[in-house]
Amino acid sequence: MISVLASDQIEMYHRDGFLTCPDFFYNTKHAQLLDWVEEVSQWEDPELCVHHRELTESGPVLARTERFLSSHAGLRELLTTGKLISAISQLFGEPACLFKEKINYKHPGGGGFAPHQDSAAYHRFGSEHITCLVAIDANTVENGCLWFAPGHHRDGMLPMNDVGCLPSNDADQMPWVAAPLEPGGVLFFSSFVPHQSAVNDSQISRRSLYVTYSKVREGNLRDAYYQDRTQVMHEHSDEESRASRISTIGHFQGKVVE
Repeated sequence: MISVLASDQIEMYHRDGFLTCPDFFYNTKHAQLLDWVEEVSQWEDPELCVHHRELTESGPVLARTERFLSSHAGLRELLTTGKLISAISQLFGEPACLFKEKINYKHPGGGGFAPHQDSAAYHRFGSEHITCLVAIDANTVENGCLWFAPGHHRDGMLPMNDVGCLPSNDADQMPWVAAPLEPGGVLFFSSFVPHQSAVNDSQISRRSLYVTYSKVREGNLRDAYYQDRTQVMHEHSDEESRASRISTIGHFQGKVVE
């Protein structure tokens, strides 16, 4: 296993539940990522990816794209080989493999996400997951960067409300720390660390690539997850649920449109 992260970075991740690496991807690689994300956002064939849109004051815009790595060789190679998966494996302390992938666009006026743990959506598919957020655009407080509750990943699965998010009384008692990023920076975070983000109140999009990994020894869980996700989303296909869900939990605070 290639050593990409220093020992103090690994210690920081296990202490806080997240780790920021501002210069993980150099400028030319970020330019390529920018082109690839723009390319995927233009796809219309549902066999290539799954798009979700939300309603903003400017009209319907892309909110999220999922399940696209099987259709994009460049992104697949970058995100499943080399330094990124080596870094994830270091954080796990054992070999990692791809679990799922998405792009969150958060265009101006795009909705935020309520305080939650990703483990609420993933816990039936492996014991632990690590997500890598790759900043395509700058992630700022104004355009809705992630906020974390450091250290609370060590508490395991926390109590949830009826849509799989943290009860507001519990979330309000936690210390929240913003995690801004410049383009090309990455952010690693545990599926157990509570996090949230606000609406994009700026005029600058906050496109971010989120790639989630699981442990090799637990098997290839990606297909099983997406099959289950399709079923759960179908169960929430009534008009009220459909207007607020782009995931198996109800953390999205924007308005979903067909």
